[in-house]
Amino acid sequence: MYRYILLVLYLFLMLSCELCYPAPSRGKVYHLGIGLSYAGTDVRVLKGTLNDAKEQQKAFNALYAGLSFTSVMLLQEGLVCSDGSIGYDHASNPSLPTKEQVISSLASLVDGMNQEDLLVITYSGHGHTDGSWVLAPQHENGKIFTATGELDESVLLSVMELSALLGQARGKVLLLIDSCYAGAFVAESDTSVSAIPEESDFLQKLYATYFSKHERNAPFFVMAATTKDNTSKEPQYGSPIHGYFTQALLEGLGWDEQQQVLNSGNKYLDLDELYTYICKHQGIPTEGENPIRYQHPTITGGAYTLVLDP
Repeated sequence: MYRYILLVLYLFLMLSCELCYPAPSRGKVYHLGIGLSYAGTDVRVLKGTLNDAKEQQKAFNALYAGLSFTSVMLLQEGLVCSDGSIGYDHASNPSLPTKEQVISSLASLVDGMNQEDLLVITYSGHGHTDGSWVLAPQHENGKIFTATGELDESVLLSVMELSALLGQARGKVLLLIDSCYAGAFVAESDTSVSAIPEESDFLQKLYATYFSKHERNAPFFVMAATTKDNTSKEPQYGSPIHGYFTQALLEGLGWDEQQQVLNSGNKYLDLDELYTYICKHQGIPTEGENPIRYQHPTITGGAYTLVLDP
């Protein structure tokens, strides 16, 4: 109870500073979608990642249909060879998501942003144990592992490298990651959802009324499929296959994949609300005894949330 009283006092003190956070201007929306199947490489092929990247691009395009929307897609899909085998699509793919290509694309988008703009980045692929993204190799043979059995450093985009690049953006950045150990991108803290106990209905409403409708300047928001010490999963069967996190994300956005339409209408939606939806509706438990059988999404914590509505 004492903690609740302090929290209420804090919220009311923050209310007095409301004018310090002016409503943002309507800006442009930039999107970078990254998806790798790893077909033709020497790592495990993923079935849902390309579907994840493509459908997220469509969903955000529909969500921001009333604004200027610029999208760049970097996809590694594999190449069907004449003998029926799957080869590495190195020479045939001008949009191959190599580390160099990803950094170049991000730098170009960040450089073109203004303070009122939003950059949405989605990544669907393998994640290294330190959270690094495992990107497409530059080698034509598609080898990601070295002769000694280690991951080639040239394919790894680290948390530090990516965060430093995105930290230069003048506008708002939303990073959506469906990969193993993706929680490495989220600072150690309570999320802005879990910071308010569910049993306190009054505090929930007070929190949503104030914080969910305000933004800070140039924020960097992250929502990740899992914690920094656990893996991200996808079902083995289905049509189409999506990662459990991305499937719930698309549903939370209101994206109808069969009809290819957005059903959210004018419904108010913010990142915390979307996170809550994913936790409640993803097709795999958020906790359990065996980490192979569950995954828990994570989100950057703090008093502010990103408004997703156009």
